[in-house]
Amino acid sequence: MSIPSKLQEIVDDFAGMTREEKVETLIAYAESLPPLPDWLLQQRAMMDSVPECMTPVNVFGEKKDGKLTFHFDIPPQSPTVRGLAAILANGLNDSTPEDVLSVPADFYLQMDLQSVLTLQRLNGLSGMLAHVKQIAVRLMKE
Repeated sequence: MSIPSKLQEIVDDFAGMTREEKVETLIAYAESLPPLPDWLLQQRAMMDSVPECMTPVNVFGEKKDGKLTFHFDIPPQSPTVRGLAAILANGLNDSTPEDVLSVPADFYLQMDLQSVLTLQRLNGLSGMLAHVKQIAVRLMKE
């Protein structure tokens, strides 16, 4: 299994950070998570729910020209979860379905996120990645 280059860059950046820098960067990622596109706001029912997260998380994927884009809907009062989703979106958008499927489930261990996040949050990140992979499998068939 391998990590797509954009996600690997994020992993490498986090790996070299102090605990405080990891927290600050995670918050910065949360603030960078784009809002849902207008067309998807009206069709939230099409989004996949991520029940592994305690915070309400919904994700939608689309494929254009063989590349995937993921949209996340997460309440603004959940900056940690939004930051984790933004890491996935930044690292995986514009990847092929095969690239997304190649990401190891525990890729975050290389980032040493376990030093700043609870097991519950890490389980949520694993759940988001699992749903993104399920979406990638569905989109491969289209």
